[in-house]
Order: sequence, then structure tokens, then C-alpha cells
Amino acid sequence: MVAVKPARRAASRRAKSSEAAILSGPQGRARFVGATGRWLLALAVAGLATPAAVGACGSSTYGDVQETWTRAKDAYDGFEVKAFAAATLKVLPFRRAYVDEYARLFALTKEQREAMLENERDEDRRSLVVMVAFYTPQTAWNDLNPARGIWEVRLESGPGDIVHPFAVTRVSQQRNPTWQALFPYVGAHHVFYELKFERDLPDGRPFARGGDRVDLVIAGAPTQLRLAWKMP
Repeated sequence: MVAVKPARRAASRRAKSSEAAILSGPQGRARFVGATGRWLLALAVAGLATPAAVGACGSSTYGDVQETWTRAKDAYDGFEVKAFAAATLKVLPFRRAYVDEYARLFALTKEQREAMLENERDEDRRSLVVMVAFYTPQTAWNDLNPARGIWEVRLESGPGDIVHPFAVTRVSQQRNPTWQALFPYVGAHHVFYELKFERDLPDGRPFARGGDRVDLVIAGAPTQLRLAWKMP
């Protein structure tokens, strides 16, 4: 089994270096998606979504957990950046820390925090979710939706199984203080995606078990990236 070192700090450094080479970036409207997005929308409707504090780096506990489950990879052709990706695998240990940090930022009550945690647990039982900050020098290439035909996006497990995302959501194309606090590697010139994969294969077997290596593969004509984790 291959051990893969965490790379949150490397992700931030590479994000900054890739941004330095960019003259202009995509603009877009921030959207909140997935389990946390639905919860945030519910809070907003209830008038409770004003953060008490938004720290640039967040708590040290959350930072450590995020570092454990974040990977980064870039590809160059000579001195030209072909693509950059930083990704967080939302396994249950990360989701717990994520909820704690979110509750701290938004001053949630105990009941609100517990409801959000149950929402995250429910999504974790059903799906493997990867949050990806992605950069390409050509903005038209920055589209991870397989229907566009630019990138092959998949998860590979150690035993050799493959799953493709059943949902690819473009979370944000511009900086948002919530995402900056929770995913500080998301830069001004990245597009932030949520990728959802089925936990079970068509024959009913689990795609990955505890201890299995799981690789996110993003491959296409411009370049190929591979980011790996060991399942808890």
C-alpha cells in the first residue's frame, strides 16, 4: 500500500505560484452545493447565516485534519503550467472537523451543529465526495463535466475498480469568504468543484474499503493529474 503525504501547505504554495503566472481569470457566481450547501441555504432562509468570525486560516485542529485529507498536483510543459489541482477527500473524519469549524465560524447552536453533522453523515453513507480546486491556462478547458469531452474524471481503487462521478457541480468561480476559510487553497483563478461518486459498484461490492488506496484521475489532451489517498 502506498503512503501519500498530506499536502495542504504545498497546495497553497502551488496555488500562489500558478496564480502569479495568470493575467486574467474566470468570473462567476458563487453557489453552495452538497450537504453543507443545503444546510447553509436553510440557515440563510432562517436569517442565521451571518458568520461570527471568518478566520483566514481557521482553527489549528481543522487545519491539521484538512491537511491530512488534501492533496495537490500540478503539471508543466517546460515553464508553462498545463493544469493544477488541489483536492480534499470528504471522508468522515474530515466531515466531523469540517462541521466543527463551520459551527465555529457561523456560531451555530448545539442543535444546528448536530443537524449539520447528521446531514454530512447521511451524505457520507451514500457517496464519496471530492472537493477540487482546478486551474488551466485556457479558461475554456476548465470544465470537469465529462459531457464536455475535455477531461476524463474518475476514481480508481487499489483493487482495480473504477467509478465515474454521477454529479459534477461547479461550486464557485470567484472568491467567497466561506470557501476561503474552509478551503484556503482555492485561489482567485481556480474553479472550485464538487465531485460525487457512488460508494458501491453495480454488482453491489463497495468501491473501496478501509486501507485501500483511492486515486482521483483527471486526464485529457492537455495533461494528466493523479492524486491519491488511503481510505480510513
